[in-house]
Amino acid sequence: MNLKKLLCTASALMLPSLAMASVVTNNINLALPHSGFTAYDIDGDAIDDIGLSEDCCSPNNTFVFGIGYPASWQYAWLSVGQTVDNTLTWVSGTGGYTPTAPVTPGLNYLAVKDTSIGSYFGYITIDFELPLVGTGGYSQTLVSYTYDDTGRAVTVGSSVPEPTALSLLGLGLLGLVGASRRRKAVEA
Repeated sequence: MNLKKLLCTASALMLPSLAMASVVTNNINLALPHSGFTAYDIDGDAIDDIGLSEDCCSPNNTFVFGIGYPASWQYAWLSVGQTVDNTLTWVSGTGGYTPTAPVTPGLNYLAVKDTSIGSYFGYITIDFELPLVGTGGYSQTLVSYTYDDTGRAVTVGSSVPEPTALSLLGLGLLGLVGASRRRKAVEA
C-alpha cells in the first residue's frame, strides 16, 4: 500500500471516530446479596446509582431498589437485539421491584437509564448461575453496565467500536507511515 493511501486510511479512522456514538461497558462483576440490597455505582462516577439484590420473595428474580438513586429501569427483562430508548416504560423512585418475567440461567438484561452522568440509555447484565444444592435460588452477579454516552438509544448485546479504539488504530497506521518515510529517507 502506498504511503498516501495509508495516511488517508489512518485519517479516515481517526477523525470520524471523534464524532461517533460511543457504546461504553463498565465491567462490575459483583455478587448480589441474598437479603437486603446493595447500592451499586454502575457508571464509575463514585455515585451510587441503583440498589440490587436477589429477590427474597419471588424465586430466581432480582429485587431493584430505586428510592434516592439517579437511575430508572424498565418493567421486564430485555432480549438481545432489543432497543433501549424512551419507548420503554421507565420506573423510578420505587422501594422495590421485581421484573415481571422470571430469569433463566445465564445472562439476563435489564434496561437502566442513569442520570448521574447524563441521561444515558443502557442496560445492566446480570448472570444467574445454577444454585448450590439447598439454596433455593440462583446465584446472581451484576456483570456490567452498558450505555451510549451520547444519550442515543442502545441495542442490547450490540458491540460498537469505541472512538478511542479506532483512533488508536489510526495512530498505529500513522506510525507505520512515519517509519516508512524515515526508512526511505535513510535509503536515499
